[in-house]
Amino acid sequence: MGDFIEVFAYNIVPIFLVAAMGYGLRAGLHIDKKPLSSVSFYALSPALVFTALVKSGLPGEELIQLSVFTVIVTLLMGLVGLIMGRLLKLPRVELVALVLVLMFVNGGNYGLTLNELRFGSDGLARATVYFVVSTMILFTLGIFIASMGKASWKESLLRLVRLPAFYAVVLGIIVYSLDISIPTPIMRGVEIASAGAIPTMLLVLGMQIADLKSLERVQLALPASLVRLLVAPVIAVLIAGLLNLTGLARSTSIIEASMPTAVLTTIIATEFDIRPGLVTTTVVLSTLLSAFTLPAVISLLAL
Repeated sequence: MGDFIEVFAYNIVPIFLVAAMGYGLRAGLHIDKKPLSSVSFYALSPALVFTALVKSGLPGEELIQLSVFTVIVTLLMGLVGLIMGRLLKLPRVELVALVLVLMFVNGGNYGLTLNELRFGSDGLARATVYFVVSTMILFTLGIFIASMGKASWKESLLRLVRLPAFYAVVLGIIVYSLDISIPTPIMRGVEIASAGAIPTMLLVLGMQIADLKSLERVQLALPASLVRLLVAPVIAVLIAGLLNLTGLARSTSIIEASMPTAVLTTIIATEFDIRPGLVTTTVVLSTLLSAFTLPAVISLLAL
């Protein structure tokens, strides 16, 4: 119980406090979240990804392990959603929504922050791999699933190559693999930008939650949230064992996989008209419940 309280107080509460500031800015002062979100998406987040990869010191084998872990866990959670939807005999559109909310997690503004608070820069570097790989899957396979076959792979891939984080990953891997020395003034500038990414993303998270208006289909969103938060850690532990992940690689990967549903799924659900109310409700419920499930996972697994 002591471990649970410590994780909750020192790792979870700070995250929700900053997110609450964002909520207050949006709900109370009606500040537009779009400019802040765009700054985070197009500038600060790519800087964070690049910095984390370049300064990670991760061996190539570990990078591959972490990437494979992300792909397997994401696909297995999609399979869980498919089986759950079939058992519940959901209509096709709700089945697609269920698969999406179970597959994709808030591994960025929430997951990266939690891992950095708990493990420092070394933990952040490893958690970044999950965040980047899952984002790529979201903008390829995720878009394909959301469109239920209406969008071509070409269109999905075009969305991917428009992501600034995609180029940050490519450049980061090149610089890291070839041991290229970045001029100090440039690197320091990128580091300053990356330092602003996480607090900005947390503010945006709170502002996004403030914009989520009504809760719909709670009778499906609640079990979906519980599966997202409780089944995913079990799968993550099993896959981490199969891939022989240990130490920080194991801990950060399991934590990332245990995150609540990604807020970005609400945007995709709205874009493709896939029960956005259901998806929104799942995002809200899973985010709120994660304040209790994540400390439990961390303390029980001694992460």
